[in-house]
Amino acid sequence: MRPPRSVAAKRTLALWRDLPRSARLHTNIRWRTAPFEALEVQVPRSGNILEVGCGHGVFTTFLAVSSLGRSVVGIDIDGEKIALAKQSVLGLRNGEANLSFEHRSSGDVPLIDGGWDAIVFADVLYLLPVEARTALLAECVEALSPDGLLVVKEVDTSPKFKAQMAQFQEFLATKVLRITHGDALNFPSAVELEALMRSDGLETQMSRLDKGYFHPHCVVIGRKRQA
Repeated sequence: MRPPRSVAAKRTLALWRDLPRSARLHTNIRWRTAPFEALEVQVPRSGNILEVGCGHGVFTTFLAVSSLGRSVVGIDIDGEKIALAKQSVLGLRNGEANLSFEHRSSGDVPLIDGGWDAIVFADVLYLLPVEARTALLAECVEALSPDGLLVVKEVDTSPKFKAQMAQFQEFLATKVLRITHGDALNFPSAVELEALMRSDGLETQMSRLDKGYFHPHCVVIGRKRQA
């Protein structure tokens, strides 16, 4: 578990200081168990960025606070979390970040002129049945700009002991505490993610982000193949 290190990370979490205790606790645990600072550098520093399944919007806000060159939108199916995300960023100073949040149904990916420069997932796809996951990724690829990136962060299925810890935590979050919405618990391996993204016409590269973490974090980055 790692506390926030950068100025932008500390600023992001400070925005939650006066929000409900349960949400504040959840966002702090989420931050300390996920490699958000390592993931942020995988995202373009400028352009239109979409985070799908943003939850409370902590990573969305961090992306925006880290670079004013980014215009960031976070979407999620959980209206209560989106409401809290909107409330949290009221503490931002004018001109401190370019971001917004939208409550959308599952699979509803917004389209913009020219396409998104990056679409980001951070621990979302495991909550979807395989068919829905496949359809959603294909929809996101269509929504990218010609040079856009698909950035998919998940927990890998190996090493086994780390994967089991992550899966148990998500079982608690979805089935016991019910703080995360999802139709399934179906964890894709990094190899499976790469294969799926390649089938959508992307060139992929996988990196591990789990050094110093209990969970087997990895990120797969896909870029459209040039004709």
